[in-house]
Amino acid sequence: MSKMAELDYDIEQLYIEENLSAKQIAKRLNCPVEVVAGWIACNGVREFSEWEPEAQGRLINDIFGVADLPQEEASPFNTINS
Repeated sequence: MSKMAELDYDIEQLYIEENLSAKQIAKRLNCPVEVVAGWIACNGVREFSEWEPEAQGRLINDIFGVADLPQEEASPFNTINS
């Protein structure tokens, strides 16, 4: 089996059987999170555009790490110059 096929299999097992996030899988397999997120997006049951917004958000957070940033309410009146 090729290295990519092995990686594909490992991602599948960790995602389906252990229910790990893309970020957790990437860390465990020591590979880029984009590779794992790509596998999830391409091999999901439905197209990414048909996913629930919450599921889309989790995958995007895994890729870009925005979950680690503080979530603040955006306001046009709360600016640096205010």
